[in-house]
Amino acid sequence: MESAGDSPEEQISMRKVVLLNDLVPSDITNGFLYEEYKRLLEIDIVSYFIESSCLVDVACPGCGKKTNKDAYKKMKMNFKICSQCGTHYVSPRPDSISLEKFYKHSNACIFWRNGSLNLPESKLHNLHSPRINWILELADEFLQDRSLFMDFETKYPFLIKEIDAQKLFKSIVMFNPKVYEQGRLLPDSILTRYETDDDYHRKVSMITCFESLERMFDPSVLFSTASKCCLPGGLLLITTATCSGFEFQVLGENAPNINPINRMNLLSLEILKECIESAGFEIIELSTPGRLDVETVRRLVDESSDIQIHPFWKYIFELRAEDTWQSLQNFLQLNRLSSHVRIAARKKLN
Repeated sequence: MESAGDSPEEQISMRKVVLLNDLVPSDITNGFLYEEYKRLLEIDIVSYFIESSCLVDVACPGCGKKTNKDAYKKMKMNFKICSQCGTHYVSPRPDSISLEKFYKHSNACIFWRNGSLNLPESKLHNLHSPRINWILELADEFLQDRSLFMDFETKYPFLIKEIDAQKLFKSIVMFNPKVYEQGRLLPDSILTRYETDDDYHRKVSMITCFESLERMFDPSVLFSTASKCCLPGGLLLITTATCSGFEFQVLGENAPNINPINRMNLLSLEILKECIESAGFEIIELSTPGRLDVETVRRLVDESSDIQIHPFWKYIFELRAEDTWQSLQNFLQLNRLSSHVRIAARKKLN
């Protein structure tokens, strides 16, 4: 398996992005909203999954191997670590039909959608403008054909509305969307598909998948769909969480952002890169521009005396000043060691 570090060729051809502006947790989500969501999630997981017979064992969602070790439990569900590629994943996990029912009908998911629907438009703009700008910049640089835009497992209606408003693409299609009742907010011109047919084979200019890979029953569906539908020279854009990042490597099962629904698949950076390249894409950007890894770890250590981490990190967080913490976060971004990853890849021409 290849390393995610930079070979001499990658240093020339593969860009990385470092974001230096300040960001606080409240910029990402409302604290109460997220805590109440987690409370409801724990209840719903029991009623939907633990007390039913819908759980199925799966191989590693990254490399497909079955060699693994039991790692930890979160909300009564088992996480395993792949012995081959290091991916963290839930197994046994709910089957795809049960997951769809959960996303659509569970109290936790409905609560989250309603809460996000009521966010001020200014906050929605702040949340989504980095993705929108990224799409616009890459389309301007790489795409001559802008006939069709596809978002994979859409869960951000505001983002789709904004892309539509830019009039950058002739058509927009949502593949297997997760917007449910929020779909009424979208223009009628936006298409919805649950299967790809010949109308989309090698005809999609850009495919995006934002914070959905980690929630899929089978992430390989994304890569096979992208391989089949993306036209030569077209783009695939992915953002997701990775187990290779600082937060998960330092805190492990204590990482506050791990739960068995939103983080069902935490692929390692190395296997994520390999999956994309195996689907016929050349990676043009591989970045981990997360800005909250250090703050997340520092806060948890400060608030929970029973959390055990390496003495070196305790020293950094307890005795060093804020400028050290910021320098550490910058280092994580620069060396692709943050827990949030974004990847842009271009479909090979042959």
